[in-house]
Amino acid sequence: MLFSRRRRSLLGDRKFFWRTLPHTYLYPALGFAIGLCTPLGAFVLRYLLAAPLLKAQWAHFELQYNFLFYAFMGFGTISSFILFGYILGLRSEEQRVNNRTLRVRLDELHLKSVTDGLTGSYTHGYLHEVLELEMQRSLTNHTPISLLLLDIDNFKKVNDLHGHLFGDRVIKETAETIAAGVRADDIFGRLGGDEFLTIMPGADHDTAAGVALRICASFAKSGHMATVSIGVSSLKGGEQVSHSELLHRADLNLYQAKREGKNRVCADGAAG
Repeated sequence: MLFSRRRRSLLGDRKFFWRTLPHTYLYPALGFAIGLCTPLGAFVLRYLLAAPLLKAQWAHFELQYNFLFYAFMGFGTISSFILFGYILGLRSEEQRVNNRTLRVRLDELHLKSVTDGLTGSYTHGYLHEVLELEMQRSLTNHTPISLLLLDIDNFKKVNDLHGHLFGDRVIKETAETIAAGVRADDIFGRLGGDEFLTIMPGADHDTAAGVALRICASFAKSGHMATVSIGVSSLKGGEQVSHSELLHRADLNLYQAKREGKNRVCADGAAG
């Protein structure tokens, strides 16, 4: 399960009707407008060249005696431009459909490149990329940020006793439980093996610790096949700390939770 903040601009969400109108309709309509300009343009040009004092009289007799000429010119040009627009619209619509299919395919490939195939959560590389960006945002905006580093307890024993297929089930179930416990704006992923990371933009120490305790309790209460230990690290915002240092602090807290008996949370030296 993925938890990413979706930033959509108003302009990106606005859809104009001509962008959704099929080109097989749009281009013939443009052809009709262009074709209509031919007889009208010819009439207006001749009107402007007429004697100033006789313009009204000229227009009356011009329409009376040359109406069929203008009608024939209009029919010919309009039908020609409509046909040309339709043929062009067919080609353009086909290309637009192909482009849309290509965009969907590229989105799917990008999603696969940043998500773990087993759990559906974000991958190690993507998590580090997002963490750098969120750390920079925290420094710029002076907002807090927290990390939850989670590890399945006794996972090697699970693999040794039940096999790797069962171990994969445990990892998948663990990821689903963690994803259900984090906030909607948090970014959750699998660092590798049985280790997971949750990036919590805007979360201070108390908020992160509360979420970690809730996740830890959900494993103990629901009869899951394994429990987790969680290390928490936080920044208040505006501090010059690298993302690797913040991650290292979470890692130290995780090992502290392991040493104190596992199935627990350790947040900046305080276990729970």
